[in-house]
Amino acid sequence: MVKQVQKIIVMLLALVSLLSAQAVGLAGWDICLDPGHSIKQNMGVFNYSEADKNLGVSRNLRDILRTHSDIDTIYVTRDDDIYDYSLSSRTNYANSVDATWFHSIHSNAGGASANSTLLLWAQNSDGSEHKPGSKAMADIMVDWLTAGMRLPTSGSIGDCDFYQSICPRNWVTKYTTMPGELSEAGFHTNERQNQLNMNAQWKRMEAWTFYWSILDYHDIEWPAIGISAGIISDYESYQPINGATVHLNGKTYTTDTYESLFNQYSSD
Repeated sequence: MVKQVQKIIVMLLALVSLLSAQAVGLAGWDICLDPGHSIKQNMGVFNYSEADKNLGVSRNLRDILRTHSDIDTIYVTRDDDIYDYSLSSRTNYANSVDATWFHSIHSNAGGASANSTLLLWAQNSDGSEHKPGSKAMADIMVDWLTAGMRLPTSGSIGDCDFYQSICPRNWVTKYTTMPGELSEAGFHTNERQNQLNMNAQWKRMEAWTFYWSILDYHDIEWPAIGISAGIISDYESYQPINGATVHLNGKTYTTDTYESLFNQYSSD
């Protein structure tokens, strides 16, 4: 083989969905998805915002649930990057539609080398759940999110314990009337992570982990789904290869290039 071989390692840049039937058991259940922040807020490295990433994940999760489950209804607190949606508008909307569940999609921020997953659920000052059921879903979700993103994790934690402050702390899980959780899928302040966040299939992979979590929470048998995921890297240097083409099971995928994607965020 030539020296630039297709080596699958740690994270997602090539994704092939092979087969998927519909999961049965969510009829009568609904969810309100909350893509955190608005417009281009919370700008990460290379000028790609957390708000953009969150919106992409929300749209993918809505599509996966509609296509691959019998879920009743999927509500969203925002579906554009034009308007600034306040925290109160999000909670008021979720409460007005009387959603069964609430999930707020985020990524984290910190030092340039920091990168991990986190699930937060609303917690009372005595350590109990503010909305019963939230912790159970978060405990399942953090495992799938961590596995899908190929990252270490800070775990599933009550927001009172995490912030060591007034309880509950996170507005959207505090003031919604239904159980729910807030996810942090890596750090948009991490260079490698935020390049992955730009990738369309990386956002879809994050959405798949939430879908699997919802099925597991309801003890629903998974439909048949095949996914191949990884970074195509040079065999000797281990540097990622832009524009590598993968052929698998009759499908073709080409990894991102400067011309196809990265020129939107950088002149390098």
